[in-house]
Amino acid sequence: MKEAEQEKGILITAELINEFLTDMQEKGRSKGSLDVYRRVLFGLLDYLPGDKILPEKEGLLWCDMLLTKQGFSESTVNTHISVFNSFMRYLGKKGWQIDRVSQKAQSSQPELTRIEYLRLLSAAKQSGREKSYLIIKTLGSAGLRVQELSQLTAEAVEMGTAVLSSHNGLRQRELHIPHVLRDELSDYMKRENIKSGPLFLSEEGRPMSRSAVHHYVSAVSSDARVESEKANPRCLYKMYLSAREEIEANIKNLLEQAYEQMLEQEQVVIGWEKR
Repeated sequence: MKEAEQEKGILITAELINEFLTDMQEKGRSKGSLDVYRRVLFGLLDYLPGDKILPEKEGLLWCDMLLTKQGFSESTVNTHISVFNSFMRYLGKKGWQIDRVSQKAQSSQPELTRIEYLRLLSAAKQSGREKSYLIIKTLGSAGLRVQELSQLTAEAVEMGTAVLSSHNGLRQRELHIPHVLRDELSDYMKRENIKSGPLFLSEEGRPMSRSAVHHYVSAVSSDARVESEKANPRCLYKMYLSAREEIEANIKNLLEQAYEQMLEQEQVVIGWEKR
């Protein structure tokens, strides 16, 4: 192992990462695990600034960015933390290891309200940012996670539903695309001449990265008077879940009330007479 020490941190290079991967392979790690290590650590390398120096506390900031700005799930961030900690042990920096994300830490994240969500849409509409508008609306009204956005295809919009896969295809769920969103996406497809494949693409024609999606969402936060910490895919998904839970709770209350009314009507007709 060749570790390049600097006063302000450690120089992280592709060669250093590959040395770590070789060491893990020699210790019997599976090909699947090595692929995860490689993806996570080269993601860390891309995250670091031009000098590629990793300061002592930067790992924590990196993982916080993944969670709060790029919309990674708790379990995914914990996987990143596990790989990071293994890398730090390899580098002889056990003191630089970081704790796993807890549910308590997640619950402290800011909540995006429905009114703020509508202000984001309004700001995107007023400024002519159609792609920002559609991405915000898709994430907020259909309930897609940021990592699922590439699976929203022209074919899915035409069908009105999409089958979304996660965990390397081990999990699947069916997504219903609301009619109002479907109409707007269909118009967008016609104007952009999108006939198949993912709807939201980069300038190079590839599915948009998490950071690009985050950029389109956060680009209108200032005009919308919404805190930048709330203008991200993760907060949009949490807002969607909260709205669904509130509606489901209201429906449950209505069912209980209707059932009580039915019992009261039956009591009037055939209830036991009081003596």
